[in-house]
This record gives sequence, C-alpha cells and structure tokens, in this order.
Amino acid sequence: MFAVSLAVTVMAELGEPPGAVMLASTVAALAAAIPDLDLHTAHRALLHNVPVMLALTILAYAASLAAAPWAAWLVAAGFLLGYSSHLLLDMLTVRGVALLYPFQRRFYRLARLRSSDPLANKLLQAASAAVAAYSLASAGMIGAR
Repeated sequence: MFAVSLAVTVMAELGEPPGAVMLASTVAALAAAIPDLDLHTAHRALLHNVPVMLALTILAYAASLAAAPWAAWLVAAGFLLGYSSHLLLDMLTVRGVALLYPFQRRFYRLARLRSSDPLANKLLQAASAAVAAYSLASAGMIGAR
C-alpha cells in the first residue's frame, strides 16, 4: 500500500494524467514485492540493497523502452518508487536491511519496529491511504469537479 501511495503522490504532484498515475502505481506495487523473493535465501540482503534496486530499475526501463517508449520513464519511476519504498519500510524494523550488499554486509535501520506489530501496520496503512487520497484530490483526480 505504501508503494502505491508513494507512486500516486509523486506522479499526481508531477501533474501526470490518470493513466500515467495508474501505470506507475501498478509497477510500484509489483516492484515492491520483489525484495521479498529472497525470503528463503539471504533475506534482507540478496535483494534488499541499492545495487540490485538500481540494476533492476535500469532493466525495467530498458525493457519498457523497447516495448513502449512513451511509458519507459513511468515504468522506471514506478519501479524505483516501489522497490525503494520496500527497502525504506524494512529499514524501520529491528533487523533493517543490508543496503550495500554485496559490498558491505552491515544492516541499516532507521527504527526498531516489529514487522508483525499490528498497530504499526495499521497506522502505516492509514497514513498511506490518507496521503494518496490527498494527492489524488489535489490533482483533481477524485472528489468534486
């Protein structure tokens, strides 16, 4: 939810039309799930890092450039926003993430929340929804016309 809210906010603030906001938000939602593909290997290291995030963002940009050049920057922006939002949220947990893996194995964190904390999760979901709704309303995409 946070990834979608972030993408909606950024794209709406940039003045992108609804279709572009939808595309970037969809890509953000998909990209936000990718870091957890390392769940059964080197979790929070193998895919939870900046080098992999940048490499995959470039790959997404190149693939979309070949398929639909008009959408390439939206795909790349959505991918980067989604992936980075996952890393940011995991940095709020006790364990943190190995941001510079494989160059450095240190885990970075910004807070000490538990990912299983229902209150923290509900507050984050509510804040994400409020930010997305505000951004859509201020861009004229929802609400009275």
